[in-house]
Amino acid sequence: MKKAHILGVEGISEGDWIWCLHCERCYKAGEFDERDELQMCPYGDCDGDTMFDAFPWEKIRSGHPEYPKTPERGKNYPMY
Repeated sequence: MKKAHILGVEGISEGDWIWCLHCERCYKAGEFDERDELQMCPYGDCDGDTMFDAFPWEKIRSGHPEYPKTPERGKNYPMY
């Protein structure tokens, strides 16, 4: 398996929680679905990629302190 592009970006390590801009759900850094040689959000119904559409969960939480420290997998966490 290829190394995830997101690892090392903004200090992200494997296993850190990542939030997807497209589906507003979280997954662990290092997880991805490879489609057409691109690293995509691991949720099969999402078309977000892991490079431009992925944000560290802590960055999202900084604007939403009501969100839990550890997100629930598969749950939507809207920005607005």
